[in-house]
Amino acid sequence: MFNQATLPLLFVLSPSLQSDPGAALERRLRRAALRRRPIALGTASHPYEPAAGRREENPLRRALLREEGLEIAITTGTPRILRELDLLAELDRRHSVAVRMIVPITDTDDPESRMQAIRGLAAEGIAASVLLSPAPGNRHGEEVLRFLLEEARQAEALDVEIDGGTLRRDERAPLISTFRRLRLEYGFPRRGAGRG
Repeated sequence: MFNQATLPLLFVLSPSLQSDPGAALERRLRRAALRRRPIALGTASHPYEPAAGRREENPLRRALLREEGLEIAITTGTPRILRELDLLAELDRRHSVAVRMIVPITDTDDPESRMQAIRGLAAEGIAASVLLSPAPGNRHGEEVLRFLLEEARQAEALDVEIDGGTLRRDERAPLISTFRRLRLEYGFPRRGAGRG
């Protein structure tokens, strides 16, 4: 049961409970712009998914195009982000846009489509990086890391990070140590010229 004092607060905080979620989103973006805070779309645990349907109806797009000078960070795991390449390029001219692509480290997952997305973003001048996400229980040897770092370098990613949070401690420590050494060996992070 809700406490009476909590219910109005929920209506203020949750755009889905408001009559005009687009207006609530615009207020949040305006507040972020005034405070010079970055806008994060997606996280490693809940990645951003490109909007379905027509872009013109998307309140996020309308709100972002009204503002200037925001720092927008997008974390996604889907190469379908390239469907929004024209929008991302337009936003990058008005703001600073960075896209972080989640690439799972598994024995069965082929990273090629995600690396192609990194290439497409980098070709448009959008700052793109890779977030490696190892699966617990899989073997994450140096050979696999070298392959992924080489792929990221060829795709012109600006940086490669690793999320070892899902691994057991005995798996995480050697993987992170090897990754850090190889990351420097492959020249990450790299400097890149963005429009934002």
